Amino acid sequence: MIISANPNAACLTDEMQGPAIAGMEAAKAVIVAESSRLCAAAVDQSARAIVLTGSMSRGEATLKRDDACWRVLGDATFLLVFDGPVHVRIPELQQEIEQTLLARGIQCKIVVVTATSANLRNMRPHIYAYELRERGIVVWGDKTVLRLIPRFTVADVPKEDGWWLLCNRMIEQLESAVAADEFSDNSTAVRYRIAKLYLAMAACYLLAIEQYDPSYRERVARLNQLAASGNPPSAPIPLQRFSRFVSQCTELKLQGEIAGGHFPRWSDAVSDAEAIWRWALARILGRSASLSRVELLAALAARQPVLARAKGWVRAAYVSPRAFRQNWLRWTRLACSTSPRYLVYRAASELFFAAPDNANTRNELAEIVARLPLLPSSADQQLSWRTAAKLVAHNFHVFLESTRS
Repeated sequence: MIISANPNAACLTDEMQGPAIAGMEAAKAVIVAESSRLCAAAVDQSARAIVLTGSMSRGEATLKRDDACWRVLGDATFLLVFDGPVHVRIPELQQEIEQTLLARGIQCKIVVVTATSANLRNMRPHIYAYELRERGIVVWGDKTVLRLIPRFTVADVPKEDGWWLLCNRMIEQLESAVAADEFSDNSTAVRYRIAKLYLAMAACYLLAIEQYDPSYRERVARLNQLAASGNPPSAPIPLQRFSRFVSQCTELKLQGEIAGGHFPRWSDAVSDAEAIWRWALARILGRSASLSRVELLAALAARQPVLARAKGWVRAAYVSPRAFRQNWLRWTRLACSTSPRYLVYRAASELFFAAPDNANTRNELAEIVARLPLLPSSADQQLSWRTAAKLVAHNFHVFLESTRS
């Protein structure tokens, strides 16, 4: 029997699946147990450890009940740690786990990533390393493996990390908007996207003022405390309103619903995201937030070390040799001033901050697309906001998703 691994697929009928899973915690336990079992089997138990990371490891995953099926809003992420380089057929493994869970009445997107023990030892301070060390859970193998990651504090995490996180979330939201058949502030899907965006804004803001915490609950508690204080820190948007919105979005993310109150609209989220995006970047650069987005991004690119910029382009040529052969002269010119990451982030910001009205003109869209490392596959392709957003997401997946270059 072939079971679709599409996360939007309907659950199997009662006759096709096993006994219904009664509670949310039981569903989470099945996800962890089946995923770790299949991961270990796929690598012939040669991994040093399997680590649960992300919101599920923090106890903050969102599950909703659809009839006899549990649906995970988000994903479950597993890190396979090896003592040396190993080739793992990741797409096939992810699909097998998703199919197995679907047969148990659970819709869940599975993300599997790999690392070596040396990778953990050499991790530098950044959000992922901090959260992995503090909140990762070893579900199979060496229980001490996360101690390989060097100890560091929140103060050691680069402020730019929070801004990167916000940019990555914006690209994710662009991709979701392209895939959506309709757009309504009151739909569950759009509310969930709004929630994820505000949670990324909170992380970006708190990291910028050195008040970051690794969990959603801790972040909203910190924001509420700051908003209620007699001497709140500077913020690009009213802190009490921001704190209230983040509280509602945290409730939605953790509970799958909210008790009431004015939930932020998509236009609120886009406006607030731009304010925090601009403010955080200006704070990183020591420049004025009144500068244009283009000026701020140019200043950011100018401070990037030449070696780091070159590393980004070398990796781009490695992962996409055909594109390099076709675009080497254009890439060489682009490499003189910026990196693939900042080109993708610039294009994403121009598109995202035009949402939800998709107000970019055709000429503006052409200029945005022309600055991306990967161009449209056909020069005759009809250019629209949606096609440009899809191209930005494609560039992100190819060049940025699995690297810090």
